[in-house]
Amino acid sequence: MKKDIKIVGVISSPNRNGNTASLVREALNGARQEGAIVTEIFLADYKLEFCKGCLMCNVKGECPITDGFEEIRKLIYEADGIILGSPTYALEYNAAMKCFLERLGTYTLYASLLGGKYGVGISTSYNRNGAKNVAKKLTGVFKFGIFERSYISGTLGIHTMVNGVEKKVCESTDDLNKANKLGRKITKDIEGDKKYHFQNIIMRLVVAVYIKPIFKKFILKNKEKKERASYNSLHQRGLI
Repeated sequence: MKKDIKIVGVISSPNRNGNTASLVREALNGARQEGAIVTEIFLADYKLEFCKGCLMCNVKGECPITDGFEEIRKLIYEADGIILGSPTYALEYNAAMKCFLERLGTYTLYASLLGGKYGVGISTSYNRNGAKNVAKKLTGVFKFGIFERSYISGTLGIHTMVNGVEKKVCESTDDLNKANKLGRKITKDIEGDKKYHFQNIIMRLVVAVYIKPIFKKFILKNKEKKERASYNSLHQRGLI
């Protein structure tokens, strides 16, 4: 049974006290009540440049852009669970979340550095189905583990328009309870090492049979140069 569980909540909303932020914080509160060590990352507090696609993270294990991202990356890599929260913009998660996910980079993907972690997606929207769909999209980052899989503990999408009036989640006991339960659930999943054996099984089979051998060959071929960091991380963890 795992102890000293660390859970990070990433909020991409520009509104510090908005609906999405309230839900993520209540999920973190639920995790804390189950004994987890929780950290909030409010993306608007950080200077984040756009990814330049240089792929130097695969070589050095860090981004060459000198902004606030490496501080965030360290927290993400150290976490056992990650709660991603974004408002719904045009039926997608917003640009700040997209920038964050892109900055995790190919290094995170190739070295499966989200492997073994548990994820949750949270979103809000005026559109009844929009928030649910975006919450699911947020968990997509946990579905493609090449060398080590991740797990999805759940999603939460909240419709915030009622009879033409925007609902304040912070005043909704029902919505906050749902977020709290999800925070508790991800903590219990980590504590109990829940495996979700049939989750995302088709993609996992495709990765195991076709994609992993291709990436393994590529990384081994380039382990001294352009995939040095990817190889070193995988090798140190016994994954290659």
